[in-house]
Amino acid sequence: MVFIRFDESKPPELILDDAQGLSLTVADPILGRTLNMQPDLVVLASAVIPNENKALFDLFKVPINAEGFLVEAHSKLRPVDFSSEGIFMAGLAHYPKSLDESIAQAQAAVSRAMTILSKEAIWVGGVVATVDASRCAVCLTCVRACPYGVPHIREEGHAVIEPAECHGCGVCASECPGKAITLQHFTDRQIIAKTDALFCECATA
Repeated sequence: MVFIRFDESKPPELILDDAQGLSLTVADPILGRTLNMQPDLVVLASAVIPNENKALFDLFKVPINAEGFLVEAHSKLRPVDFSSEGIFMAGLAHYPKSLDESIAQAQAAVSRAMTILSKEAIWVGGVVATVDASRCAVCLTCVRACPYGVPHIREEGHAVIEPAECHGCGVCASECPGKAITLQHFTDRQIIAKTDALFCECATA
């Protein structure tokens, strides 16, 4: 079975020859050349329009490609995961696929979800952002800057970052104008100490 995507401006040409059977000529945009084949069967797949789900994708902050389909974290290492932890995908929202492939991907998504739901507790990494409430001015900079939507403002009147949800990217810490947010294991004192040690070794060498 061969899947070929074609450009609407260059539709494929299918000819039925009594002597040779079917003859298909199509311009493959990926290979950048015209293909000539004699297939036994030609099936025109129904169009799939992913843009109808764009509002849902924006709500969950999951990435999409130029055509509007979902993008996995890694095509081989994490084929049903997103960059945002705890969200998995399956089906035609990923890309047009057969029913068998959609079912297999759904089973993989369930398997990945069960690795989380089966645990009584989840260990999180030590590289997480923390907020100094006494310095927070509730300017909402961290809320706007975080690509994962983790920081939020509580009734206490300062920003709050849940360690279990933090990805440790450090964007909020770098953007905070009041230096109220610190990324654990990457504090200013630690970075300065590493820099001093680096230049000290260079000077000694």
